[in-house]
Parts: sequence; structure tokens; C-alpha cells
Amino acid sequence: MNDADAAFTPSPPRVGPGFIAALTLAYIGGFIGFVPLLSLIVPLQAQALASGDKVALLSLVSLSGAMTASVANLAAGWASDRTRSRFGRRRPWIIAGLAGVIVAYGLIAWAQTPTALLAGAVAFQLAFNLMFAPLNAVLADVVPDVQKGRVAAFLGLGPPMGAASGLLIALPHVGGATTRVALLAALVVACILPLLLSWRERPWAPPPPSEASTDEPRTRLSADFGFTWASRFLMQIAASVVNAFMLFYLADYALYGERFPGSTVESGLARLIAFSTLLIVVSGFVGGLASDRYRRCRLFIVLSAVLVATGLGVFALWPQWPGPLIGYAFYGVGLGLYTTVDVALVAQVLPSRRHTARDLGIMNLTNTLPAVLAPLLALVALGPDRQGWPLLMALSAAIALAGGLAVLGVRRVR
Repeated sequence: MNDADAAFTPSPPRVGPGFIAALTLAYIGGFIGFVPLLSLIVPLQAQALASGDKVALLSLVSLSGAMTASVANLAAGWASDRTRSRFGRRRPWIIAGLAGVIVAYGLIAWAQTPTALLAGAVAFQLAFNLMFAPLNAVLADVVPDVQKGRVAAFLGLGPPMGAASGLLIALPHVGGATTRVALLAALVVACILPLLLSWRERPWAPPPPSEASTDEPRTRLSADFGFTWASRFLMQIAASVVNAFMLFYLADYALYGERFPGSTVESGLARLIAFSTLLIVVSGFVGGLASDRYRRCRLFIVLSAVLVATGLGVFALWPQWPGPLIGYAFYGVGLGLYTTVDVALVAQVLPSRRHTARDLGIMNLTNTLPAVLAPLLALVALGPDRQGWPLLMALSAAIALAGGLAVLGVRRVR
């Protein structure tokens, strides 16, 4: 955003702790909504419905869902930017998407065929992005630049808490897919409802015609936005590989079931995720506060990429225990640092507050397109026998490192 645009859209006033708490909880709910579903429940359903080639079915489900998410997020962001409701721009879409997510959960839980699982995953991605695109715009809408790093540190709790919820979902006594999905739905509603009830979003008021006309030319995306987009895109390819395929990595390459008789692979993955969650929370808070204090977003993102790549390298070279534990430690610290600082960086390179959700929809392609590419990368790297795990993890490490270096092209933010 240049100086003239900033003059047209002045920075909003500081937000209070109550709003920060409600927004943080809603963000956590968003990640609880999809992380355990896509990393645990959907892979288990794919394994049950296509044990002969579970990787192929999971890849197809991931590809179709990611393609749906790419379009849905852009469309929902564009629509919420243009919504003229007395309830606000964002709230109606969040409510509609939340209702759709609950319905999609049922479709996934009750899927009896690969086609039904595919349909449920597509429906989920459509509904989830209808909800999350406007929710994701609230930070840029409401929080001033001087608080973005601090608030982003709290919002950075979303990914680790979403991952940690997998520990609860994976408990043996929780039951089958239906019970797990019902618990997931209850958690998501409980997290997002407080924001919907407490946040008084102001109805959108159009600017005077003379000012509105001068703002349009400044809505073009900048080179800084492009470098930030490329950085996140590459980092998310590596993260998508871990999110989608770690259950199969532990089962087929780390041989978790053989090394720990009596323990299920999904419970082992949940424990690893819980361990990394603590590291993600700590590094995320440190990164968010430090980025506000030192104004060095790029440096922190490069450091985070090195840590993530190191963790993936450990996965490639050291499948024997405690290799996966050490790999998750590096990966968790790096991912927590990256996630928080990247949120603050993205909020600062958006060109205009009038088109926040649209531009964040374009940025969100860095989440959905990697989810398309990661399954393709897995299919190629794992090979016909599905045993090429060292190659898959090594390639993912190189991609993550390239993502960290890409952010060095950003000029307006240090």
C-alpha cells in the first residue's frame, strides 16, 4: 500500500484484548476444522476404502479438494469484499460456511465408497473456504499495522492447536469416524461462535465517488506481494507433504507399528504432533513479538525455512527412532516461527484494505495449490512401489529452503 492509499484508508484504531481473544479462538477453530480432518480422518478413511492403493486415493482426494479450495476461497473473498449487509461484510459468509462445514463432516464420516469420500472432501473444501476466506480477512480489516505482529503471534496458535486437536481425535476410546467427526464439529462451533456473537462488525460504507475513483489504480498487486506469494507457496508445498502423508510415512518407512507393538500409527502421529505443538506455540510467540520489535520479518522467515528443511532432512535420512521425534522438533520450531511472521508480513504487503479478502484469496492459492502439487510430488517421488520416502522428504526440504530465500526479494518490509 503506497502513501496515497494509506491516506485514503487510514490505519484502524488499536484493538483490545477481548477482540484479540475472540479472533484468536476463531482462528484456532478454523485450523481445528481442517488439520485433523485432512491429516488423520481422511487418510484413515482412504486406507479403509482403498487398502490396495491408499496413496492413490488420498492423492486424488487431496487434488480434488485443493482445486475446489482454490476457486472457493477466491470467490468467497471477492463476494465478502462486495457484501453490503447490515450485519457486515464478513459475518454472513462465516456463518454460512460454518453450517456447510458441519454438513460436509457428515458426508466424510458416512462415506462408504471412494467416490463418496471424494464428494465429501470437495464439499468440505467448498464450505470451509466459504467460512475461512472472510475470517482470514479480519486481521487486515480491523488490526492496525503497529499491532499486526503481536496479534499475529496469537493467531499463530491456530496451526499448532489445530494439530494438537488431532491428539484428542486420535484417542483410542473416542471411537470410529462418526464419533471423531462429531467431536471435531463441536470443537469448531465452540471456537468460532464467540467471535460471531461478540464482534460488532460495522456495516460497510462506500467512500465518496471522488475518493473511490482515485483508489482503484492502487489496487494492483506489487512485486513485494509476488515475492511473499512465492515464498509461502514453496513453504506450503513442503508443509502439505507432511500434513497429508506423515501417517503413511510412519507406517511404511519408519515402521512405527513394528517398533512400538500395541500402539497404533495414528496415536503415534498424534503424539509427535502434540510434541511439536508446544515448540510451534513457543517459537510462534517469540517470532511474532520479535518481528514487531526488530522489524526483521525476512530474516525470521529465512531462519524458519532452514529449520523446516532440517527437519525434513532428518525424516529422509533417519527413520529409526528417535529420528522422527528429532525431525518433528526442527520442523515444529521452524513452522511455528514461519507461520506467525508470515501472517504479519502478508498483512503488510496487501495493496488495499478495500479488497482485503480478494487479495487474501489470491494469497490463499499458496495454501491450496501446494495441496494440489504435494500429492503429485508424492506419487512421482514414492515411485510405483510407494517406497521412495527419502527422495520425497529430500525434495520437500529443498523446496522449503527455496521458499525461505524467495522472501529476500521483498523490499518494502525488512
